[in-house]
Amino acid sequence: MEKVFENIADLQFGLYEKPVESGDTIYLQVKDFDANNQFSNEPSAFLNSDEKSFKHLLKDGDVIFVAKGFRNFAWTYRESFGPAIASSIFFVIKVDTSEILPEYLTTLFNSTAYQQVFQQLGAGSSIPSIRKSELEAIKIQVPPLELQRKTVMINELYLKELQLTTQIIDEKQKYYNSIINKLITQEHV
Repeated sequence: MEKVFENIADLQFGLYEKPVESGDTIYLQVKDFDANNQFSNEPSAFLNSDEKSFKHLLKDGDVIFVAKGFRNFAWTYRESFGPAIASSIFFVIKVDTSEILPEYLTTLFNSTAYQQVFQQLGAGSSIPSIRKSELEAIKIQVPPLELQRKTVMINELYLKELQLTTQIIDEKQKYYNSIINKLITQEHV
């Protein structure tokens, strides 16, 4: 079933704040995410909690979405990640979980079909930017929750496979370099 985005989610802006090198809250930046839209495990900025930032703390299941620039992607926040605030480059999406799973929306927004939609919305300026009203007007495919769960599971398996493939490639590169270095060293002895 297709639904208008604003009918199944609430959209807010991330916080604009000057980050610090260390603090008690991760201040999420685009550069903190890898090419597969996963957090790189190395936060680049932090904030110290105060009254202003407290109301911007991400809640379990919030989806953050980059709507500015050439790389639009979504990521689902979970409490186990630790305290975090999305910077102003992100929209913070709070979904109606009786309608749509946060991870399903993330999978959908990161899919090729939706990436094409986002590119069209942001076209026409030197730095593409999707306006809040444009994002709220997008139509979202909302199948039954069980099908959403299956879609999320397939996506999670795919991301795990990508991670393992990257690890294998890294190990092969190390092994190759080790062999070449040994051969070069033996040549000169």
